[in-house]
Amino acid sequence: MSAMGSADETGRRTFRAVLDVCRDAEAEISLIINGATYSPDDSAIWETQWRSFSLDVRRGMLAINDGNAEEDMRQVELWTARVAAAVLALLPVEAEDDGAEASFHVSRLPEGARTRIEVNRYERDRRNRAAALSIHGYSCKACKLDLGERYGAAAAGLIEVHHVTPVSQLGEDYIIDPRTDLTPLCPNCHSVAHRRNPPYSVDDLREMLASTHEK
Repeated sequence: MSAMGSADETGRRTFRAVLDVCRDAEAEISLIINGATYSPDDSAIWETQWRSFSLDVRRGMLAINDGNAEEDMRQVELWTARVAAAVLALLPVEAEDDGAEASFHVSRLPEGARTRIEVNRYERDRRNRAAALSIHGYSCKACKLDLGERYGAAAAGLIEVHHVTPVSQLGEDYIIDPRTDLTPLCPNCHSVAHRRNPPYSVDDLREMLASTHEK
């Protein structure tokens, strides 16, 4: 509990970003710390030692129970993921060197030469990924592909997170905003995005797909 109240600026901003998205979707947020109610935007919540914490996110009148059980479950999972991502943002999560899921940038060199792969610390923070997916969902923003719908349960939740601004252009102290800096892309679209430097934008990818569809 104490560690959550002492979360770093990345965690605090991610926490607020996820809850802002919930409020934008007309959810009611109840944040209670040490028995007192706070707004997530109130800086005072970080100035006291936490002894208790309660987060309640309510969103009434969801378009569910109309007979489409799969869509109902997606709605429930979306809101559950948002609450989980907000809490995860405050937990002291350490990046692991082995097995950590990370996006990467490959420098193209002549055939037969060694390939250099650079992994930036921004991709190692799992809080960023969790927050981005809770905000944007698991469908590719370029081609709209949901791998779980295409392949079934084996691919549920499989998606890559793309940096809208290349990590090489971010300063050492830059704090990622998962609403605007990160977006989900399927492996195909993500690979195409990085076929050039700077990467193609999501709009560029959409135009490519539209042009090939017309043909």
